[in-house]
Amino acid sequence: MNLIQQRRLARLAKQNAQKEAAKPAVKQGVKKTVSKFRATLQQNKAETVAPAKKSEKIDDLESQVGDVEGSVDELKSDVESQGEKTDELAGTVDELSNDLDSVKSDVSDLDYRVDNVESDIEKIKEKLGDENEFIGNPELETHKAILADSIDEMLNVEDIEDRKAYKAEAIVKLIDFVNGYVSSAAKYPNIVAVWVMIWLFDLGDIARALPLALHLAKQKIHNMPTRFKSEIETFICDQMYDWAAAQLKANKSAGPYLEQVIHAIESDKWQLPDIVHGKMYAMYGKHLDAIAENEAALKAYEKAIEINPRAGVKKSIERLTATLAKTKES
Repeated sequence: MNLIQQRRLARLAKQNAQKEAAKPAVKQGVKKTVSKFRATLQQNKAETVAPAKKSEKIDDLESQVGDVEGSVDELKSDVESQGEKTDELAGTVDELSNDLDSVKSDVSDLDYRVDNVESDIEKIKEKLGDENEFIGNPELETHKAILADSIDEMLNVEDIEDRKAYKAEAIVKLIDFVNGYVSSAAKYPNIVAVWVMIWLFDLGDIARALPLALHLAKQKIHNMPTRFKSEIETFICDQMYDWAAAQLKANKSAGPYLEQVIHAIESDKWQLPDIVHGKMYAMYGKHLDAIAENEAALKAYEKAIEINPRAGVKKSIERLTATLAKTKES
């Protein structure tokens, strides 16, 4: 091998040694470059994902806010609904309370009547034999005897419905005398006329019961039988209230009879318990309300609640007041 070839080999060996020595540095540089690139890529990804996550969170929050607002609206609606139901319930409670008071009064009255049937008969019989009572009126005495016999017959009949036939039969025997008493303008305590009035109401014969009742009440000299705790005016109102309530439930008019009682209450200044007085105007208002006589119905309701704040017509007053206000606006 000559000198030139030796130098070439030496130069190639040196170059190979330099290449081998440079390989680790290149690898390290590549690794650094790759690591830097990866870091940059991850940062870019993070920057890309973060807004997306923020957007998702915002969407979630907006959805939650929407749900909360919806819940609030529903809650408000429920509160308003509950408020309306509470008002309705208050009105219903007032009406039920009024009806309960009326029922208690009726039950108490009925108990008293049942407990004192025999006592009442004895007193009637005593009056029949009282020489100081209405001496010189043999017609009255005759019909009081018929009355006593009729009541005795009814005492043997326990069922109230079965007694109606006996009452109807007794009325037939006594009605001419009672009609004569009314038409003659006579004025003396007439227990026969009072009992005929009671039985006519029991039979639901309002057309004959009410005119007789109003005549007797106007005379202001008649007492109810001892088994009744109420005055004749209160008895008339209780009977007419029950009848008018049944008419209203059946979508039937209570006219002209209910109006006649209201007129008598006002013109003759009947002294009535507040419960009875108030409920009559409440019932009158309901019948006027049913035929859309709004102004008259409102006045009747207002009168009822003025007499008895628990008359049970507050909601009706509010409703009619609103209706009339809208009518005036239009």
